[in-house]
Amino acid sequence: MSEQQYLPTPTDVGRFYDQMGPFFAILWGENIHYGYWHGPDDPSSDAEAQERLTDLMIDYTRLQAGQQLLDVGCGTGWPAIRLAQVTGGKVLGITISQTQVQQANERARNAHMNDQVQFQHADAMQLPFEANSFDAAWAFESIVHMPDRGQVLCEIARVLRPGGRLVLTDIVETTPMADEQRNFFLTSFMLNSLTTLEHYPHLIRQAGLDLEKLRDLKTNTQPTIARLNEALLHKAVAIRDQYGPELLAMMIQSLPVFAILQREHLSYIILVARKPVTFSA
Repeated sequence: MSEQQYLPTPTDVGRFYDQMGPFFAILWGENIHYGYWHGPDDPSSDAEAQERLTDLMIDYTRLQAGQQLLDVGCGTGWPAIRLAQVTGGKVLGITISQTQVQQANERARNAHMNDQVQFQHADAMQLPFEANSFDAAWAFESIVHMPDRGQVLCEIARVLRPGGRLVLTDIVETTPMADEQRNFFLTSFMLNSLTTLEHYPHLIRQAGLDLEKLRDLKTNTQPTIARLNEALLHKAVAIRDQYGPELLAMMIQSLPVFAILQREHLSYIILVARKPVTFSA
């Protein structure tokens, strides 16, 4: 008999990031996402690899100066600010975490970018925007938290202007995990579900979008968990002081397990889709 899986609500996910924000800041700094390395011998730092992945996302959006992008699951805002700086475009970021909204808006003000970049509290399952409002959208490792990928993709398609592009990254399952392994992975990070690379074209078609690119980045992102484990040990005192010894011990035990699951069962994809000029929902 399979174990019953707990599915977090958007409120649960928001509370998770409210509580764990300092943890990710200690380990990852300005970015809360995977890095992109050119290969196993790439000497890039974590921050350099993370910026490289952000830049790849920016390239795929093809956002022009004056156009507006919707950042679905914006975190604390740095990728959105970097996109606005590079392209001259505007960004509206949404997150289910009230703390992240405050931190992201403060970061935009400190970067003197608050005229181009704003952040607000919203649920991606029910976007509070009119149809055809944005020139582009991206979802940076956020869709895995959401209860229904199909509904989120339909919502994004609705608010994109005809011809607008969606760029997203996601963690996908490549070989089946045991129920115990899957539940451990999902509950540890307040994730809702995993899909497969092969299923994504179907999800994109169902949302009424045209798939333009689907890349497996496992080789390039593989070092991320190992680097996180190194950072955890290096910054153990700061984490213990912030959260106590029990959470530190749990993470020291868990990250090697995550590394095994990533190596044997998971991959990381980047996807580009486009809303047809003639769109039918």
